[in-house]
Amino acid sequence: MRPAFALIGLLAAAPAAADPPGAGSTHTLRRPIAGHPVLHLRGGVDAAPGLGAGDRPTICGELAPHRAVSFEACGRGSGTLHTDSIPDAMHLRVRAVAARVERGRLDAALLPGLGVMEVQNGADRPGLRFSADDPVESAGPEVSLSAQGRWYPTPRAYLVMDVNVGVAHVPGAPTVMGAASPILPFAGISAGAGF
Repeated sequence: MRPAFALIGLLAAAPAAADPPGAGSTHTLRRPIAGHPVLHLRGGVDAAPGLGAGDRPTICGELAPHRAVSFEACGRGSGTLHTDSIPDAMHLRVRAVAARVERGRLDAALLPGLGVMEVQNGADRPGLRFSADDPVESAGPEVSLSAQGRWYPTPRAYLVMDVNVGVAHVPGAPTVMGAASPILPFAGISAGAGF
């Protein structure tokens, strides 16, 4: 993860194009690399029935190939960052910008999302299992809504905060996590940096 933060630091330090005439030197204009935010990493917490909130932090990565669409993956790193047998959840989603407000160095956006939520209890295995038969992991569709804010301390890099709520239908959640229902509401908050 250190190389990613080093890359963000280098891009933030890179000189931006000169301000247009009349812009003045007291205002920093946003000039992201591709004309819009491209990539950021966040850390935070995620809560859902059967998921211990304090076990591990949630890590999210978001890639935006276009100003209005992004791909996001969030999880606790089971099988990659650790091998602990703890209840875990992972989200893979596509998000679109429904509304955006930009003021100076700040912007805010409302992002509905569609994707998949996977829950597991134990070591992660490759792939997604969309059934209720597996006692270790199960996946199902999810819908979410996020409010996201960005602050640009430099023209090329930003700090970001994201608040996300949603619901998923995971058939195996009662078996895997001991949840009362396959319908899993979830919420998360995270903060990080990007360019």
